[in-house]
Amino acid sequence: LTAMNIKCQVIAPSRIPKSPTDRIKNDHRDAISLARLLRAGELTPVWIPDLTHEAMRDLIRARAAAKRDSRVARQRILSMLLRTDKRYAGKHWTGKHRTWLANQSFSQPSQQIAFQHYCQSLEQIEDRILQLD
Repeated sequence: LTAMNIKCQVIAPSRIPKSPTDRIKNDHRDAISLARLLRAGELTPVWIPDLTHEAMRDLIRARAAAKRDSRVARQRILSMLLRTDKRYAGKHWTGKHRTWLANQSFSQPSQQIAFQHYCQSLEQIEDRILQLD
């Protein structure tokens, strides 16, 4: 509509004043009521973000998703270590903890492959976060 030079406003339904006596609802009555409220200046339009704001929101959403993925990947690694009875005495996800993680080995080759996969996934996710920052 804007491209055709037609003025368009988006009004949130929760911001439309309602009369307690107006119980009969149909499209015709609603249109008349909206026209009267608009003419009286009683309707407040919502702000519609422009393309720049939408693009920034998309970037923020992507970063938040990557942070969630990072948290899930870390939980996955810690869960596997817990299942295999490998415990780190210090604080998790510090430099020392990451060195300790890199030195972990498992008796079963399949467990070693799974653990390496989990660690590589976390590294990739952390790289994505750095790219989005």
